[in-house]
Amino acid sequence: MLDVKPQEYLDKIKLPDGFQIELFAENVEGARSMSISPSGVLYVGTFRARGSVPGKVYAIVDRNKDFKADEVITLASDLFMPNGVAFKDGDLYIAEINRILKLENIEENLKNPPAPVVISDQYPDKVHHGWKFIRFGPDGKLYVPVGAPCNICEPEEEIFGTITRINPDGRGREIFARGIRNTVGFDWHPVTKELWFTD
Repeated sequence: MLDVKPQEYLDKIKLPDGFQIELFAENVEGARSMSISPSGVLYVGTFRARGSVPGKVYAIVDRNKDFKADEVITLASDLFMPNGVAFKDGDLYIAEINRILKLENIEENLKNPPAPVVISDQYPDKVHHGWKFIRFGPDGKLYVPVGAPCNICEPEEEIFGTITRINPDGRGREIFARGIRNTVGFDWHPVTKELWFTD
């Protein structure tokens, strides 16, 4: 394992006057996507690169609101690239490669997290561009991308290269947008509600 000292990297970042950057949390191996709850708990999904990091989901708690993590809690482990995390109505949603999971009433159970409930197992299991960033839209639906299963191809299955959306219970999946190679982040315009995404 590499002996990485994050502060050394932070010291090299040049910021405009009036800005500063500080380390918030350590020991969050493989951190990739994040979602923050209204109470301020930061949930972190991970991306396992070539089997080096087991698929974990973390909760990072800053109890005294000093912008320094007081505790890093592992909520789930041994998941299949649990990159995407989204918090809604007390529950944490997690996107694996081919499944969407839910940890119910998570903030009441951070120290003893419940077993993940599978709300959908209907997504492809292709690893190439298979990790998922997820977010709830202004319509209350969970948006889930499905990347193209290769770098340059025309897959036969229409689900690839899309952004889908499902109800919070996992039902009602529909394709919302097509022709998207592999989005790794999206959000909605606060006024027009247009979906903006990276690709």
